[in-house]
Amino acid sequence: MGLTGISKSTVSKLCKHIDERVGAFLDRPLSGGWPYLWLDATYLRQREGGVRACP
Repeated sequence: MGLTGISKSTVSKLCKHIDERVGAFLDRPLSGGWPYLWLDATYLRQREGGVRACP
């Protein structure tokens, strides 16, 4: 991302800050009406022994 010479401790501090903000976002109360519901998923095809394991 264009950064050079950044120390491990700086990366750790940045990640801690990001983790705190994400935690606050995930723990926020959801109140009021929600007129939309958005669902998202990831589908990964895989094989086991040459046989397709997922439908």
